Amino acid sequence: MEVFYNLKFQHDSLDSSSISEEIMLLIVGQNVSVFSSYNKYKFDSTHIHLDEVTAQRIHEDISYSLAPPSRFNYSIYKNFPKGKITTIDYILPDNFKYSEPLLENGWIITREKKNISGYSTQKATINFGGRSWVAWFTPEIPISEGPYKFSGLPGLIIFLHDTQNHYVFEMVSFNQNTNRSIEFPEKRYIDTNKKNFLKAEIAFRHNIIQIAKESGLDNHLQQVAAENMRRRNNPIELTAD
Repeated sequence: MEVFYNLKFQHDSLDSSSISEEIMLLIVGQNVSVFSSYNKYKFDSTHIHLDEVTAQRIHEDISYSLAPPSRFNYSIYKNFPKGKITTIDYILPDNFKYSEPLLENGWIITREKKNISGYSTQKATINFGGRSWVAWFTPEIPISEGPYKFSGLPGLIIFLHDTQNHYVFEMVSFNQNTNRSIEFPEKRYIDTNKKNFLKAEIAFRHNIIQIAKESGLDNHLQQVAAENMRRRNNPIELTAD
């Protein structure tokens, strides 16, 4: 099946007006699922069979770096038989891969219920990635799945937000039959853990001017890259816990 979500997110934690939106896609198979932005899924589906050198050149092209097909580079694979989540992500110039346990524990299911988009839903809460999250799931779609890394509830999560409303996922469509495939790109990855990956992201942010300079950008575009990075200071996961 496939589930489309609209994601509203505040990319600057200090500016409540810095709200952007992007369509995200969850594809659920019999034993595995994948979650990414829809634009990234389309891009990857087009380029997944390119040879590695060509694909790497596309990633390293400076126009791609400044205006990627999505604001989010990650793809999240949930493997239910193995009980793990595998995330692949990209920090110029490397592809990273790390795994962590499925979010099956830690949920607090409340008695609160309400109707959302015609579905009867129930409220659950959890702490994850340095944020407190509220999920509304529906037993009417009895799939223990949801957006991003969230799963483990007795029904599909159709509405999810952190308590600051910096990240808000809302289901916009659900299709029980889809021909979309779940493919894991064959690339060279840096195998790491989430803690070290988050450290690499922080290092990239701090070194953006030097990286832009090494990419051949002039002083003006270096400052543009630095300002864009300064405004994108509110990642969905704040900690590796």
